[in-house]
Amino acid sequence: MGCEGYLGVMISSLDRAWRARFGGVLLVALAPLIAGAQQMPDTLWLVPGEFVLAGDTMPALRWLPSADWDTVNVSFHVAESAPQELVVVNGDTVDHAFDLGVEGWSPVVLPPGTPVGLTLPALPAGSYAYGSDSERGHVLGAAGLVISGLNDLPHFHWNLGDWEPSRLAEVSAGGTVDPEAAYVPRQFTVNDRIFPNTLTDPFGHVQIGVGTSCYITIANQGSMDHVLHFHGFHVEVLQATRHPERLGWTKDTMPFLMGEVAVVRLDAFQPGMYPVHNHNLIAVTNAGLYPGGMITHLNIAP
Repeated sequence: MGCEGYLGVMISSLDRAWRARFGGVLLVALAPLIAGAQQMPDTLWLVPGEFVLAGDTMPALRWLPSADWDTVNVSFHVAESAPQELVVVNGDTVDHAFDLGVEGWSPVVLPPGTPVGLTLPALPAGSYAYGSDSERGHVLGAAGLVISGLNDLPHFHWNLGDWEPSRLAEVSAGGTVDPEAAYVPRQFTVNDRIFPNTLTDPFGHVQIGVGTSCYITIANQGSMDHVLHFHGFHVEVLQATRHPERLGWTKDTMPFLMGEVAVVRLDAFQPGMYPVHNHNLIAVTNAGLYPGGMITHLNIAP
């Protein structure tokens, strides 16, 4: 049985188990979180720590709304076409620079322990990647999203990542990435979570009703290209930073180059629970065990 067959069996089993356990309560409970989304924090902290995925303990850097460690980068919404004031604090032991994926932006240097004020530019409606411009920041996973406008519908986001424990350990200890070395990640995440934990993510697990629509921002902030496949639906491409020719297309399978940010619109015309997963088999495993990694669901209520 191929990847699609395994996924179909797995999703069918999970659907029955979740419906039996929660009886639809999960959709109601998460609705206020989805509607409110994440607003821009007054202060953004770059915090070092560790995270564990399927038995692998790895060093990490995360952008967080406080100095308290969390394993998930904060992604936030801002008002469309309006400058935003933000204070950023680097809690790491070395310099970083705050980077924003927009033309004309110059990375803002962040010395360790010193609050730095900066102004986010007036961003047109769309989604933008932010992070550290250093190899250390990229490899250790300091990467989030800024979503401008697009708040007339529920808006979910999928921040894609891939992780090789030995590479993270080397860079955390002060080393650098060997560009000639093979890259064989063991973990693959959506919003810094592996499946099935992706199903408890209020900002990534799509839950809407038949006859409604939503936006989904998808960003590849990992170290390899990825391809996502939607079951049950085609989505309309509204933004694709590395594939502008795809604007207006409707697709059920989309490639995302490293660093690409896209926004799609999903119109829910039928009920059910449908998987969305990476089309690379290794990326739907947790440390080589299937199923896992980059899998989430579209949960469409009748």
